[in-house]
Amino acid sequence: MKTKTPLLIGIGVVVVVLILVVTLLPNLTQKPAPQRILVYAYNDKITGIDPSIEDDTGLVVLGSIYETLTYYDYKTGEVKPRLAESWYSNEDGTEWVFHLRRGVVFHDGTPFNATAVKLSVERARDIYRETGRGLGYIWDAVEEIEVIDEYTIKFKLSYPQRLDLLASASYSAYIFSPSVLEKAGVNDYMDPALEEWFNNGNAIGTGPYKLLSYDPQKEVKLEKFKEWWGWSIIKNDNAPDVVIIKVVVDPSAQYNGLLSGEVDIACSIPRETIKSLLDRGYKVINLSTYHNFVLFFNTKRYPTNITEFRLAIAHAIDLNRVVSEALLGLGRVASGVVPYGFPGHVEGLTYEYNLDKAREVLAKSGVSTPIKIELLYQVDYEETRAFATIFKTIMAQLGIEVELNPQDWARLKDIAKGVWENPEETPHLIIADWWPTIPSPFDFLYTMFHSESKEWNFAGYENSEFDELIEEAWLTEGVNFEKSLEMYREAQLILYNEVVAIGLWDEIRPYIYSSRIYVPEDALNPLYTFVIRFELVEVGS
Repeated sequence: MKTKTPLLIGIGVVVVVLILVVTLLPNLTQKPAPQRILVYAYNDKITGIDPSIEDDTGLVVLGSIYETLTYYDYKTGEVKPRLAESWYSNEDGTEWVFHLRRGVVFHDGTPFNATAVKLSVERARDIYRETGRGLGYIWDAVEEIEVIDEYTIKFKLSYPQRLDLLASASYSAYIFSPSVLEKAGVNDYMDPALEEWFNNGNAIGTGPYKLLSYDPQKEVKLEKFKEWWGWSIIKNDNAPDVVIIKVVVDPSAQYNGLLSGEVDIACSIPRETIKSLLDRGYKVINLSTYHNFVLFFNTKRYPTNITEFRLAIAHAIDLNRVVSEALLGLGRVASGVVPYGFPGHVEGLTYEYNLDKAREVLAKSGVSTPIKIELLYQVDYEETRAFATIFKTIMAQLGIEVELNPQDWARLKDIAKGVWENPEETPHLIIADWWPTIPSPFDFLYTMFHSESKEWNFAGYENSEFDELIEEAWLTEGVNFEKSLEMYREAQLILYNEVVAIGLWDEIRPYIYSSRIYVPEDALNPLYTFVIRFELVEVGS
């Protein structure tokens, strides 16, 4: 055999080098594609991101990082698959089996399985049972969770429940990785150190976005999770690579952020600026929400402990004027305390605006005028500030002087809870807002009016008939949901006739966004308040 000469070897090397240069040069000189960054201006500080305990503004973050077993479709009222692909129950709704989605991984690469579901549900349930914190009451009926195999899990309940519906909850239903225990350095999911670990800016979910950085006072950064199981289904190549949830409390600052290009989506701009933005080419989605505002009467303090006095106030409030002036039409006059479009909503629970009737009922109340009462309301909302001014003017026509007490949310809540311990020092009227955890009237009726709900029952309302009715309705949901809605209707009539609280308005919230992005309507769901499904949003290059 003859060997190759040095000349031929040299020529071969040159040819190979040239081929490599021609092949690799474009890749070496090509710049990486710019990241698609989206900035969402949110109107409140983040109160926490523990997936089992958080029950307030942290939802805006949790809804992108974590996923639930099921998802509630507010347009159809149906429960749809999420981390669970299918499920079924026995005839009386006391046993539920969920078949889990395969091939799902958490943000740290650990596999999603039935063990993760068991851990997540038990932690939310047990923390609520032992401390009353969070909204783990949704799992109250769960007595035993059995891992049948890696992708099958059985729930055994102590009483019937629509567990498929509860599993779609906006709080306390999120599934996190079992690896959080090791990472937080704890052995017990009840260890407070795990909550501290979460709220220090740690999160391991299966959602389309993972946590990059966390400053609850200023901004939260999320990064696209490329291994998310859902990308192959929605096929959105233009979804943002990075999402910045920026805390912008001042509505005017949100407006200016849109104009400067520093903000892509804003959820709380001054309502009077919307038209000018639309004229400039911005887009809007006016979302009819389940976020409502309620005027609570302190039923334990004179004179708001008198039904006729409360009724007089109810007849004196022109809610059409309120929606027109305070919300510039971006709201719907409430009918009761369960919002329009929500399961169990009842029409006809609005008090007639009639000043003559108000004066007549006031005279029957035995309350002498002039008299002074105090209104506590949240200063952070422009609409509640406007309402307070209107309300003060209206009440003056009845000889009722209103002392206004504006507070931030944290302080308002602390003051309002005093109705149970020191009602004589708690304001006569309190405006609070609510958005639901589950698509059931129980969420509104139990939380805000049951005598055991000392945390949120700002009316100090106690009525055993009402309590028993909604408790029975809750137990009935699992076997006859329609029948339970009838019971909830009866409960709402009790509140209406006793004038415990006045539903003021159901919010219509405008989400304004710039022309560089596209936000489909399906990216917003009123059950998951303020959450934007960023995976469905398209960002221009």
